[in-house]
Amino acid sequence: IGDAAAIKAAVESFPGTDRRFEKLAEGLISDYGHHPVEISATLQMARELCDHVALVYQPHQNTRQHQVRSGYTSCMELAEEIYWLPTYQSREDLNLPILEPQELTARLTNRNSVVYSQMDDELWNRITYARQQGKLVLCMGAGSIDAWLRDRLTKDL
Repeated sequence: IGDAAAIKAAVESFPGTDRRFEKLAEGLISDYGHHPVEISATLQMARELCDHVALVYQPHQNTRQHQVRSGYTSCMELAEEIYWLPTYQSREDLNLPILEPQELTARLTNRNSVVYSQMDDELWNRITYARQQGKLVLCMGAGSIDAWLRDRLTKDL
């Protein structure tokens, strides 16, 4: 179908997909996924690697949350712990009310596992503790969560 050497060279030089199940450190994964279907699939993959998974989730766009909130019902049930961050605001419909985390998690099957969090020292300490306990910490979202994680890792070196 094509030049085998060229195909091989292209595959070998492919840099991968940033922010899709990207290992930032031992026991710490960053993923761009922020839709319930992506969350469910990524948690399934995480559980294949580790029996104990903690999820840090930053919803993306209030406008989108109005569209997908019913999809949250069971997509996170494979996470033992859920650290739910405020929604990352971007390109919003200003006529829509801001959905609070408590509204978005009201229908979760494992809502008792939810800790409402901020990107702060307390959350970083929880992430660090979970990793020390052998848990895989999966951080998902398309907003500022990845930059915050990378910054915190740099400060901890």
